Amino acid sequence: MDSDSRGSERRRPRGIRRAPLEPGALKDLKDAIYRLYVDAGRPTLDLIAADVTGLADELDLPGAPGRDTINRIIGDARLPPGREDTVATAVVLAHAAGRGDTATIAGHIGALWTRAAGTPADSRFGRPIRQCDPLALEVHPAIQIDRSLPSLPPYVERRHDHELAKVVNEASLGKSRIAMLVGASSTGKTRACWEAIQRLPAQWRVWHPFDPTRPDAADQQLAQVPGQTVIWFNEAQHYLLTPDPRLGERVAARLRTLLRDPARGPVLILGTIWPNYWDALTGPPPASDLDLHAQARELLAGADIAVPDVWAPDEVRQLSAASDERLRDAVENAEAGRITQYLAGVPELMQRYRNAPPSVRAVLTAAIDARRLGHPLLLPHELLARAAPSYLADVEWNQLADDWWHEALAYTAKPCHGIAGPLIRIRPRPNERSATSPTCYRLADYLQQRGASERASIFPPAGFWDAVATSVSDPVTLRNFGDQAERRGRYRRAAVLYQLAVQYGDNEARWTLAALRERAGDQCGAAALRQGGTTAAADEAGELSASAELRERAGDLPGAIGLYQQAAERGDAQSWDKLVSLLEQTADAEGALAAALQAADRGQTSALKVLAITRDRLGDLAGSEQVARLAADRGDATIFSTLGATRERLGDLSSARDLYQRGAGHGDAYALWCLSQLLRRTGLRDEAERLQQAIDSGTPSALMTLAALREQMGDWSAARQLYQRAADRGSVAALLSLAALHERDGDLAAAEKRYQQAIEQGDVTGLWSLAGLRHQSGDLVAAIDMYRRAADHGITAALISLAELAEEQGDRVQATNWALLATDQGDSDGLAMLIRLRHRAGDHAGAARMERFGLEDDGSPAAHLE
Repeated sequence: MDSDSRGSERRRPRGIRRAPLEPGALKDLKDAIYRLYVDAGRPTLDLIAADVTGLADELDLPGAPGRDTINRIIGDARLPPGREDTVATAVVLAHAAGRGDTATIAGHIGALWTRAAGTPADSRFGRPIRQCDPLALEVHPAIQIDRSLPSLPPYVERRHDHELAKVVNEASLGKSRIAMLVGASSTGKTRACWEAIQRLPAQWRVWHPFDPTRPDAADQQLAQVPGQTVIWFNEAQHYLLTPDPRLGERVAARLRTLLRDPARGPVLILGTIWPNYWDALTGPPPASDLDLHAQARELLAGADIAVPDVWAPDEVRQLSAASDERLRDAVENAEAGRITQYLAGVPELMQRYRNAPPSVRAVLTAAIDARRLGHPLLLPHELLARAAPSYLADVEWNQLADDWWHEALAYTAKPCHGIAGPLIRIRPRPNERSATSPTCYRLADYLQQRGASERASIFPPAGFWDAVATSVSDPVTLRNFGDQAERRGRYRRAAVLYQLAVQYGDNEARWTLAALRERAGDQCGAAALRQGGTTAAADEAGELSASAELRERAGDLPGAIGLYQQAAERGDAQSWDKLVSLLEQTADAEGALAAALQAADRGQTSALKVLAITRDRLGDLAGSEQVARLAADRGDATIFSTLGATRERLGDLSSARDLYQRGAGHGDAYALWCLSQLLRRTGLRDEAERLQQAIDSGTPSALMTLAALREQMGDWSAARQLYQRAADRGSVAALLSLAALHERDGDLAAAEKRYQQAIEQGDVTGLWSLAGLRHQSGDLVAAIDMYRRAADHGITAALISLAELAEEQGDRVQATNWALLATDQGDSDGLAMLIRLRHRAGDHAGAARMERFGLEDDGSPAAHLE
C-alpha cells in the first residue's frame, strides 16, 4: 500500500466511522487506531487486508486479521478480539501513513489493548464471585425438612471434584481453562461448579449469559469478556447445540479464540451437560454429512469431567455423620446411592407425576413428548392446552370439571419440600420480553429425562401432532418435529409439518418435503418445491461447481478458477479448497492466499490446509509453513503434523521435528505423539521419555483421540496401548474400543471381557455388543436376554436384532412388534424391517404402501401422503 501507487484510491471520502465510546482505556485504544486509520488516508478494508497478507514478513506482523476483523478493530465499539490482530492492523496502517516507527507503535497499541482488556468489567459481565447467589446460577436447592435449614446442605467432595479443582487452580494461576461436567440430570454438576469457583481470588467475576437468549448473549458479548471471568455455561447444550447450528458454532469459535489469547486471560469456562448432548457435540460426524459441530468438537476435546449418577460407597459413608439432617436422610432413603437426586427432590417429583390425577398427568405427558420430540426449553401455553386432552380417555375427559386446566396447572406448579413443581410458569421480567409474548412453561429437567426414556417407544396421539401444527410457528421447530415424525415412519405427519415450515420460510424443510413427495410418486409436487423459494442459490452453487470440474478436466484452468470462485461465493464449501489449489498451481500465490484467508474468515479453514499442502508439494517449504501458521492461528493446528510426516518420509528429520513441535505448541496432541516417536527413532530417548510422560498424563479424551488416529493409520499395537491408558484413567469408551479391536483380531473371549467391564461401569452399549457375541456363539437364550436389557436402555439396534431373531424362529408377529417398537423410537431400520416382513409374508401391496407413504399413527400401512 505505498503512497505513489494507491494514494488516489486511499483518499476517497468514504470510510469507516469512529465508534462512540465513553472515556476510558477502550476509548484510548480505539482513538489511537482510528488516528492511524485517518493518517493512512482512510484506506478500504480490502486494501488493508491485502497489505496484512503482502507485508506480513516485511513488517513481522504478529497476526493476520481478515477483512471483517479489521473492520471491527477500527470501527466497532467493542474490544478487538485479539491483541495480535489489533497490533498487526495498527502496524499496517502506520506503514501506509509513512510512519517509520512501526515497532514503537506496535508496543504502544499492544499496551493500550492490554490495559483495555484488563479494565474492570461492567455489570454486563456478571458479579464478583463472593456476591453471587448459587440459586441464581441455577444450582438446585435441596429438599426442605426444616425451615431453619439453608437452601444448600454442606458440600461433600467426590472424585470429580478433585479433577475440577485442578482446572480451577490452573485458572487462578493465570491460565485460561475450560471444564465441562458431563452427567445426567440432578447428579450435582452445577453445585460442583459452584463449590469449585470458591477457590478463585475475590476479584474474579461470574458471567452467566442468558439475555436475550443464552446463545445470542454469548455470541454478541464474548468478544468483550475481560480477564478473571468465569463464563458460566450451565446446560451448555443451549449455547452449543442450537437449532441453527451456525449460531452454536460461532459461540464455540469465540470461546476457542478466547482460550487461545493469553492477552485476554485468564478466563475459566465452566459448563454442565447431559451425556446425550455431549455425544451429539463431540461424536464423529457421518462421513457423508456436513460437519455441523466441528468448532464445538475442538473446543470440548479433553474438557470432559464425568459426574456419576451414583455415589461410591466411601462417599456415602462420609454423609452418615453429617450435621445436616437432609444428608443423613438421603443415606437412609436414597435409591442405590442416588444421593444427589434424592436431595434435589427427584423421588417426590416422580411420585407426583405417577400419582397425579388424569388431567395433570395428561398435561405433563404432553410436555414430555413436546420436549423429547424437538421443542425448545420453553413450552407455550397454547401447545399444552391443545395437546393435553388427547392424552385422556373418553371417560376421563367427560368427568373433568370445567376449570380442570387451571387446577392441573396449579398442581404442576406447586412446590414440594422447597423444590419447584414438575411444570412451572416462566414469568418474564418487563424488560425481557414484549407484552404480546405467549405464556410459557418449563418442564423439570429430571422429569424430562426420565419421562423421555419411559415414553421412548410410544408414538404420541393424533391430537398432539395436530396441536403442534396449529400452535407452533417457528420454522426450525416445525422442521424438527417433522424430522421426528419422518424418522418414525409417519410420512403424512412429517409432510404437514414440513409444509408449514416451508410456509414460514424454512428452506431446508422445502428440500426434505420434496424428497418425501418424490418417494410418494408425486414428481410434479417435488419439482415445484425444488423450483420455488430460495433454493436457487444452493442449486446454482452446485451447478457452478460441477461446471468448474468439467472445465478443469478439459484443461481450461482459468475458466475453472472463475467458476469455482462463483460457486464458493454462493456457499459451496468444497469449492474454496479447489479454488485455492488451482490458484496455487497456476502460480497465483497471492490470489491463492487471499482466497484461503477469505474462506477461513467464513469458517472454512480447510482451504488454508489445502494451500499449505499444495505449496509443500510444489517445493515452497517456507510458504507452506507460513500458511500452516495462519491456519493454526485460526484454530486448526493439525496441518503441522501432516507436513511433519511428509518431511519425515523425505528424510528431512530436522524440519519434521520443528513442525511437530509447532503443532504440539498449538495444543495438537497427535503432533506431540509424532514428536515423541521421532525422537525415539533418532536416539533421543531421554527427550522422548519426557514427552511420553506428557502424553501419558493427558486426559482420557486426548488419549482416545490419539488412539483413534493410530487405528486409522493401521497401527493397531499403538492404538491398543493408548486405548488401554485411557481405560486405566476411567474411560468406558476406551473399553469398548479395545473390545472392538479384540473382535477384529478374532479374540472373542477378550472382547467379551472388555464388554463386561464396560457394562459393569454403566455403559449399556456394551450389552448390545456382548449380546451379539453370544448370538454368534449360538447361545440364543443369553443373547435374547441381553438384547432385551439393551433395548430397555434405549438401544434400538437391539430391537432390530430381536426382530431378526424372532423371524429366524418363525414368529413373524413378534418380529413385527419388535420392528414397530424400533420404528416408534425413531430408528429408520425398524421401518425397513417392517417392509421386508411384509414382502416375506406375501403382502407386496402393503409393503409398497409403507415404502411410499410410511405408516398411519397406529403403525398400519398408510395409503397416501395427504
